[in-house]
Amino acid sequence: MNLLWRQLTKAVNWPVFLATGVLVTMGVVSIAAHSAAGVRAAGDVRKQILFIVLGIACAVAVQLASYISIGRYAWGYYLLSMALLVYTVTPGVPSSGLFGVPEINGARAWINCGVLNLQPSELTKVAVCMLLARYLRFRSSYRTLCGLMAPFALVVAPLVLILKQPDLGTALVFIPALFIVLYAAGAKGRHLLAILAMGSVLAAAAWFAGPREKTGLSFELPVLRHLPAMIRTYQRARVYALFSRDPAVMREAGFQQQQALTAFGSGGAWGRGAGVIPAGRSVPEAHNDMIFALIGEQFGFAGAATVVAAYLVLLAAGLEIAASTREPFGRLLAVGITSMLAGQTLLNLMVAVRMMPVTGVTLPLVSYGGSSMLASFIAIGLLLNIAHNRPLVIAKDPFEFE
Repeated sequence: MNLLWRQLTKAVNWPVFLATGVLVTMGVVSIAAHSAAGVRAAGDVRKQILFIVLGIACAVAVQLASYISIGRYAWGYYLLSMALLVYTVTPGVPSSGLFGVPEINGARAWINCGVLNLQPSELTKVAVCMLLARYLRFRSSYRTLCGLMAPFALVVAPLVLILKQPDLGTALVFIPALFIVLYAAGAKGRHLLAILAMGSVLAAAAWFAGPREKTGLSFELPVLRHLPAMIRTYQRARVYALFSRDPAVMREAGFQQQQALTAFGSGGAWGRGAGVIPAGRSVPEAHNDMIFALIGEQFGFAGAATVVAAYLVLLAAGLEIAASTREPFGRLLAVGITSMLAGQTLLNLMVAVRMMPVTGVTLPLVSYGGSSMLASFIAIGLLLNIAHNRPLVIAKDPFEFE
């Protein structure tokens, strides 16, 4: 029995296991409280538990083959995810029935698969990390400015389709992961900074493009007023609401964040107790994008700090796996997955505490949703696969920071 326990201890990455357990438990408890309050259907808890079980099964399945063997099919995973994204934005696809594309909160980002509404953009995150690592593994052209065009194109292609749905929150998660992976692979910092500067200029031009009413932070520039509008009205309203204290704005564009802050702050240091969410009942999408507010109300600052600590453990584990893996594909894949999870987590938390405009992005392993849960567990499964199957590389370090 002692030998079995020692073998199990070596095989299991306990920090990742415990951090994941804390996060999924917090999520289930918060979703149960939301359902008990009558805001959501009672079946949501059972569905979330089913999603967790399916996610664990996916993480276990990923362990059946070496990550190097799985990486050989990176192009296939990428093209499949792209095909699913194209399907969601194709005109004429029915909005109801099996394999229909329903419109939820103004976005056609899901495919009805019966048991769950599959969100292809969530699975695309993993596919992009795999393909990016695979592409960079066999090339060094990305160390020139022109050579960066290909890896950027691999990421921009799905981003265009995701923005078409539209789903700005998910699209934003890809950007920091792309830059971090390229830098880890050895891309020159000045080239990445130049691209970032150009992107900032284009983002500013997109913000001011097109005619619109002169209210709040919005005004026209004569040079850009004749271009098509690239930013939707509700997106401008959310940015304006971040800086406004106007009661009318707080009742409309700023309502969700204001209610979330109220619920979060009402928990105090230790919270009201598990399942007690009188303020959380009024938070839109509290079971999903704003679930951190429910955690703060039930468990207070202590519970919120526990969740943040669990994510920091996952981040540290991912960085440790990447740093101790000398095989290039494994290291880049670990960096990509870790940065993707970290970016999504940071974006959700900043929105929940009103440090960023509202964007629809889930809190990994905590928020309600099958696609997000499956993608998160697949990502964690790949990290553990890399940790358990690192080949011995007798060669110099393939990554050179110049």
